[in-house]
Amino acid sequence: MAPPVIGIEQNKLLLNNFAEDLISWHKKNGRHNLPWQIKISPYKVWISEIMLQQTQVKTVLPYYKEFLIKYPNIKSLSNSKLDDLLELWTGLGYYRRAENIYKTSQILKNKYNYIFPKKYEDILDLPGIGKSTAGAILSIAYNKKYPILDGNVKRVIKRYFAIKGINDNENNLWNISESLLPANNNNIFTQSIMDLGALVCVKKNPLCNECPLNKKCKSLKLKLTDKIPEKKQKLVKKHVNLYLLLIQKYESEKFVLMKKNPSDGIWANLWNLPSFNGVNEYKKFLLSNNISGTSSQYDYIEHNLSHLKLKIDIIKVELKKCTEVDNYCWKNIYDKIGSSKPIMMIIDKLKREQK
Repeated sequence: MAPPVIGIEQNKLLLNNFAEDLISWHKKNGRHNLPWQIKISPYKVWISEIMLQQTQVKTVLPYYKEFLIKYPNIKSLSNSKLDDLLELWTGLGYYRRAENIYKTSQILKNKYNYIFPKKYEDILDLPGIGKSTAGAILSIAYNKKYPILDGNVKRVIKRYFAIKGINDNENNLWNISESLLPANNNNIFTQSIMDLGALVCVKKNPLCNECPLNKKCKSLKLKLTDKIPEKKQKLVKKHVNLYLLLIQKYESEKFVLMKKNPSDGIWANLWNLPSFNGVNEYKKFLLSNNISGTSSQYDYIEHNLSHLKLKIDIIKVELKKCTEVDNYCWKNIYDKIGSSKPIMMIIDKLKREQK
């Protein structure tokens, strides 16, 4: 039995005006008014691509608009502080992305004189930028011939070529993605194939009748659109119990005891309440820091991360006297800080109670 045909060889068998049909469809049906598509620049594309990693467009839009208002260019961004970026990022998740943007801004300042590089290798060396993000920046911002392979593009390719089993691997998908590139208009083509995956070739119930590629889509012909892409085994999330201590300053309830998390682990570099994995741990903390007061359950939050399911008990401690704790400080709940979504939920609740 002959080995399965993959990559460029497979594409040559099926490809016929793929790019032209897609670009033609995009003119009438694609997205043209996203904020990073207006007066396109490498800076805008870079920020949007980082924000869109593992995050939907509708979620990104308000964050992106606020980001560009505050940091309209590389220079303004490079003069910012990491805390400012983390505060703006609060609620968007995957906070490492904000750290990578900050690190990249310093490289653009010190190495490239505030100019975004044009070479693939230079872009790939920047923090938080992989092959697909580098390809998107080069194709969309510079109209250069580079492939991308985000989730939407993977789905289009897998369905169009009915890829499954042994052929469903990164090397093969990259080969196909590269072979699909047109001679011209790579900027439009890249946006077109992303839009097709986002608007038509969606995960469930794809709109095959509206697809410009349906005549040669192998999955549609074989009635496999509901089976391709093949379902991956779901990651079993680890359940973690956390206890957060809500300690308000004695006779000054708008101040709460907080400290910044270390630069590793979940919610790295974000402001956090005293956090513990067990009841005995937080009781030991209170005792060792001579914190006396009445403790009671204040709230309970369940929060999902990509690999963890957090069950968070918030314990409120009513202080009976003034106190200071090493490595912690009193933060005003009305100050802007970079923090996780659960912490901001607690702070928002405190604000409502104080009105």
